[in-house]
Amino acid sequence: MSVKRFHALRHGQALHNVQRGWPERDPPLTEQGLAEAASVHMTFIPDLIICSPMARTIQTLYAILSQLKDLPIQSNSDNVIHVEIWPELRETHDHATCNLGRPKAELEVVYPSLDFSRCRELWDYPEHTDERALQRAEVVLQELKARPESNVLIISHRGILQYLLGGDVFRNCELRSYEFDSHGKVVPIPA
Repeated sequence: MSVKRFHALRHGQALHNVQRGWPERDPPLTEQGLAEAASVHMTFIPDLIICSPMARTIQTLYAILSQLKDLPIQSNSDNVIHVEIWPELRETHDHATCNLGRPKAELEVVYPSLDFSRCRELWDYPEHTDERALQRAEVVLQELKARPESNVLIISHRGILQYLLGGDVFRNCELRSYEFDSHGKVVPIPA
């Protein structure tokens, strides 16, 4: 198995992070969150970006793409950074309304350049349990291992990143790097 690196980024500050009990689905980034996302220090150019289908992660994605558009892309043969939307990367604690996303048709209207084919028509995913979150995390890791790309950026949420990677809780727009070792185990790359 060749070395496969991946980088995990939590979205920028969103409305529900500053207004606890935010009553609406899928809150966007705050002005501070947009600034945080725009100032993530990218030291690599990913072959692939995988993103949760929620507004706060997609806004973070666009900020990252804006940074990368001016850099020479040498990490893949077609000079394009591929983006995929994975619903498995949605937030975990869906008992809070703010962690519920929007229907696929609405996402496609708001973000027409993104492919939501992996998403359900309605946001009717099974209710959160630790077991389901661990299963989702395992699905993500197994698919990531099987992918041909060697340098992947994941943009997601505090909860699911905790199930995926363990360790300390991610702060808003915190970026950490990992790789799969020769046994397929996830190991952090020191900063």
